[in-house]
Amino acid sequence: MNGRFPTASLRRRIESDDEDENEDSPQEDLSSSPFKRRKTIEVEDSQDLGDSDLDDLNSDEDPNPDGDPNLYEDSLADLKSDANGSLAENDQMEVDGEEAEDAPRGTVAFRPEYERDNDGPSVVGLMNLIKIFTNQSARIDCSYVPGSVVRIKMTNFMTYDYVEFRPGPHLNMILGPNGTGKSSIAAAIAIGLGFAPKVMGRSNELKAYVKQGADQAEVEIELKGKKGKRNTVIWRKFNRIDEKSEWKKNRSSCTRREVLDHVQNYGIQANNLCSFLPQDKVAEFAKMAPEVVLTETMRAAGDPRLTKWHENLVEKGAKSKEIASTLEGHITQRDGLQTRVDGLAPDVEHVQEREAREMEAEILRHVVAMVQHEQLKTKVEAARRETKTAQERMKKLQARRQPLKHLKEHWEKKAHKDDAKVDSIEGKYKEGMKDIRSKHNQATNIGDKSSQVDMQLDRLKTNFSRRRDEKKSLQDKIARCQEILDEPREEVETEVRTKQKERAEMTARYRRKENDLEAVKDEYNDNKRMFADLNKELEDVTRKQKILENIEVQKENAARELDPSIGWLLDWLQHNGHTLESAVYKPAMISTFICTSQADFDKLLSFSGKATYPPSMTPDGRRIPGGTVRLNLSFEVVNEATVNPQRPCSSEQLRKLGLDGFAIDYVEAEPAVIAYLCNKANLHKTALSQKPSHSINGDAVTALGVTRWATRDDVTTSTQSAYGKRQYVHRTLLKQPARAFNLAVDRDAVKRIVEEIARKKKTKFDREHPHSALKARLDQGEDDLRDLKSSVGNLENEIKALQNKAKRWQTAVTDIEATKLKLRKLEAQPSQEEERAKLKAEKLKYAKARLRPLDQWLSSCENVLGHCTDMITANFAQMQSSVNQQAISARMNEGLEILETAKAEWDDAAARLLVAERNAAEKREIITTGMREVSADVRDEVRTRTGDPSALPPLEELQAQLQTLRAQLELAVNIPGNVIARYNDYKDKLEKAQEIVNKEEAELNSIKRDMKQTLDMFDPALETLVQAVSKKFSAAFARVKCTGEVRIRRVEGDFSAWGIEILVSYRDEDNLAILTGSHQSGGERSLATVTYLMSLSEMSRTPFSLVDEINQGMDQRAERAVHNQLVEVTCDADAGQYFLITPKLLTGLTYHPKMKVLIINNGPHLPDSRKKDQRYGDLAACLKTYQDRQAIAAN
Repeated sequence: MNGRFPTASLRRRIESDDEDENEDSPQEDLSSSPFKRRKTIEVEDSQDLGDSDLDDLNSDEDPNPDGDPNLYEDSLADLKSDANGSLAENDQMEVDGEEAEDAPRGTVAFRPEYERDNDGPSVVGLMNLIKIFTNQSARIDCSYVPGSVVRIKMTNFMTYDYVEFRPGPHLNMILGPNGTGKSSIAAAIAIGLGFAPKVMGRSNELKAYVKQGADQAEVEIELKGKKGKRNTVIWRKFNRIDEKSEWKKNRSSCTRREVLDHVQNYGIQANNLCSFLPQDKVAEFAKMAPEVVLTETMRAAGDPRLTKWHENLVEKGAKSKEIASTLEGHITQRDGLQTRVDGLAPDVEHVQEREAREMEAEILRHVVAMVQHEQLKTKVEAARRETKTAQERMKKLQARRQPLKHLKEHWEKKAHKDDAKVDSIEGKYKEGMKDIRSKHNQATNIGDKSSQVDMQLDRLKTNFSRRRDEKKSLQDKIARCQEILDEPREEVETEVRTKQKERAEMTARYRRKENDLEAVKDEYNDNKRMFADLNKELEDVTRKQKILENIEVQKENAARELDPSIGWLLDWLQHNGHTLESAVYKPAMISTFICTSQADFDKLLSFSGKATYPPSMTPDGRRIPGGTVRLNLSFEVVNEATVNPQRPCSSEQLRKLGLDGFAIDYVEAEPAVIAYLCNKANLHKTALSQKPSHSINGDAVTALGVTRWATRDDVTTSTQSAYGKRQYVHRTLLKQPARAFNLAVDRDAVKRIVEEIARKKKTKFDREHPHSALKARLDQGEDDLRDLKSSVGNLENEIKALQNKAKRWQTAVTDIEATKLKLRKLEAQPSQEEERAKLKAEKLKYAKARLRPLDQWLSSCENVLGHCTDMITANFAQMQSSVNQQAISARMNEGLEILETAKAEWDDAAARLLVAERNAAEKREIITTGMREVSADVRDEVRTRTGDPSALPPLEELQAQLQTLRAQLELAVNIPGNVIARYNDYKDKLEKAQEIVNKEEAELNSIKRDMKQTLDMFDPALETLVQAVSKKFSAAFARVKCTGEVRIRRVEGDFSAWGIEILVSYRDEDNLAILTGSHQSGGERSLATVTYLMSLSEMSRTPFSLVDEINQGMDQRAERAVHNQLVEVTCDADAGQYFLITPKLLTGLTYHPKMKVLIINNGPHLPDSRKKDQRYGDLAACLKTYQDRQAIAAN
């Protein structure tokens, strides 16, 4: 593999296409064309092409444009006949076959130990090429499991600019130095298939997987399709800014949900540590709880129904516990209700006897009422017969009066018509009278107005007489005012002016005094505010002092919680520090003050660095005595070179690149601590910046000699590669919240605060005496001001008295002007003759207006007279009709007395009938209402007894029986009336409680039967799976001289607590111990993890599995044994695809033809594979480029 680093000169590539392949179309089905020109360089131990020159594999022309089937046979013959020669420069070949056992189409395999002689390619190399062409007709995907990864393509993804390669169907070993991009392949698989970034154990943000310096990244993964279906190509593009993604499946746009559904359909589980174990998740496997190991194991291997059975058992087990708990409470409730029912039974018997008597009394009461109702019905029949007889007699009398009645009706109608005619004529008469009154009113109104004019003429003389008197009065008042104005007034005015001048002087003196007092008061108030501010400042500074002093205590407490060793030595130093010849400083997390973001220093210092005690160098290097406590002690020489070491560059150069400065410049501590931080943490070579990471040019920073820098978002470490031109590789980690440096104390600040408190107290003392003197001046000034204000008030009273004397003249001036004005207005009014002429003209106008309504009034009077004549005629006709009607009524009244007597008899009979019917109805209503209120038993008994009324005893006998029962009931024992209700209520509750208990018992038994059936299937299947895994696990461990087994942890009654325990022992004298995240060492955990995963691989339901750097921390013996077993398991005929990522490889390892080795190469000697004239498949050209750039002479 080769690729590109962030700089333009460093590249990393795996695969390239011809110029006619559209690189901008990630949806293209790369397996659709059998002659797609694709060249892949792979490293496989099964091939030995030590001297092969692969120039022909870089040809850009189609080797068989016409589809000649003999072309490849001719080319094969040429190769066989020229085994010792070199491949022709212009020969064109299409690599489209698959090796018989391991190499996919279009691949050329060679050994990593590349040896070249000066005579050209060896016979072995050419024979391997021949082997490729002789297997062209083989199917490319014959051994891939559906869902396996056929091809991976990345663009601007993590460390890659562009890369494309095809993994094999079985074991794929991915090799390469640290930082070359091995783990990026695992990340590309997970993220490209739609899984969340958190499954990688690195950053949870998608933007962290975009290559530094690029804005967006693309991942394309081709998955093997199911039998008879084409492969699926999934393409994803995402950016650094908003982390939005674009998805395509087989060139068609889709959603992430559709991709996940498709991936899950194949059984791919990138979120299951049992099948997909990234580098940063290796340590988490050993920390997994047994319950989680069981769940993930069932998902990854075994019967597909195991997970559903287990979930069913967990769900029903929880439900059975819930039902059992509820059932116990319901049984207790049922037993309590049964006890209450039994206790109320005797009282219920007495109450039932009483109720029987009450029921009999109730029956008798209703029977008595029924008998009474029968008697009332007899009375109703008698009254009805009497009423009918009276009605028939009255009808006969009414028939004899019928002729007179008809005649009376005739004259009544005639009288009605006459009345209507009279009313009509009377209405016309009233309308005429109304019109007469209207016209009369109009004439009257006009006459009234004329009368008012006459009255004005009569008052005209009186008004003019009054006007003369008013004029004379005004003239007299003007004369009196003039006399007042002629009086002398100079003396009063002179005295007033003198007093006013004196008042002005005194007022000015008062204001000056007031201003002086205000100045003193302002100064006094300023001093008060100054003292208040000074007191507040003292309180604030004192509070800051307490806070700063308390921070150091907080930091020590935090350090004690972080590591018990720190607490032990802090206590020891407190009691024994005086016995040491040299000072021992507290750890950096306590003894330093950080002037920038605390999270920066949590990343820049490892935990051991935070917890290390940096004592100064002592002559004899004595160690501090103590118990068995882990301590990291660092002895530092304190001088100018160690406290202020040389920086890689100046601060100005850093700022030009967007960095703020070196980390050591933001640390305040003792010289020994500074020397320790520079020596152990290289803080003088570490730069800091508050800008985002994408704004920092990492190559330019590395060129200045800075190997580590922290930005606002992350911390980047630059490591020099041990290969090629020793280029730098950048590794970036996101910053986490500060744990150790989240508290800081500034000792100088505490000292400055103490000095500031002393200064402020002295200032307060110095200003207290002048403040008291100022208070005395303020009090004296206020007394003087009150006296002066009193004098001004007295002078003001004197001025007012003098002004009252002068007020009379001022009033006269005002009055004379007003009086003259009134006099002028009065003289300007019209004369008496003018007013008289005006009123006479107005009177003539009203006289003319009155003539018209008088004329209309006369006309209306004539019309009313005609209506009066008509009304007299109509009244005569009305009187005739009335007389005839009265005569007929007199004839009818002669037989009215007899008719009224008959009617009265009929009314009396009807009244008696009504009373009888009402009494009977009321009694019936009482009986009906009472019968509705009683029980059905009472109603039935009453109906039975009253079915034959003739058989009933006399009413008096029934009433006597009822009275006897009521007397017995009054003598009965008084039992609470709600006993029956309570008894029945408890009985109903008891029945319901019993129903609930029966239902819950049935449901609980049903759940238990279902659980037993499920457990009978689940437990044997799980036992079979775990025994198979344990057998393979134990055998694998035995091969590395260790002991191990896998067992099921069963918890009775709680299936959610069931789990799988992995037990291991690495030494003969040790017993088996459960694998945990803390009990075993890192290498032991890695060995157990990979062995367990390998034991699952043969039974895995996932199409591919992946482990990343699982061999970290293993010794060579364990690593070799694990590798050999892994090859044996994953290269089996039934094994699926497996990815093994490792940065190191031992020599002499077992190799299988089905395994495929992918080596990631990097360095500037690798050309850009996207340029057609720089194909990376040209191995000779690659080596030539490397030799030229490194100035290496070919041997």
